[in-house]
Amino acid sequence: MADADRVNNRQYENLLFPWGLPGLEDYHEFTLNSLGQDSPFGFLQAAGQQEIGLLLVNPYVFFEHYEFELSEEIAGQLKIDDENQVAVLCTVNTSQGYGAATVNLLAPIIINREKLLAKQVVLNDQKYSLRTPLNCGAKKEERKDAGAGA
Repeated sequence: MADADRVNNRQYENLLFPWGLPGLEDYHEFTLNSLGQDSPFGFLQAAGQQEIGLLLVNPYVFFEHYEFELSEEIAGQLKIDDENQVAVLCTVNTSQGYGAATVNLLAPIIINREKLLAKQVVLNDQKYSLRTPLNCGAKKEERKDAGAGA
């Protein structure tokens, strides 16, 4: 799977989740907003429901070796013809505080950026977890800088 671009200054309105999201099956239309310039984080909010939303992150910024194959079935459901149409985001759990935040790498959200179709997909890959510590992978740029003098 190709590296997705950051959420950077992007807003996706009318992002459609035809199958809903686990735990939010009754909600199908969302807006995705960036949390700042050059931020890998975004906030997915149910349309017309200010109190319903999820914090998301571009996993490639923190986990450079994150990869998986998108099945033909999912690609077909999301009308994906080219990997350049795809953005991959993962949910962030901050229920234990930001310092203990975890990322759900086992069930990424796949977005067709052109058609504004999205789906959360559960991977059949034992190497990924629902609760991967966010701090276990510093940003790629920070790791590169830290190793420059070694």
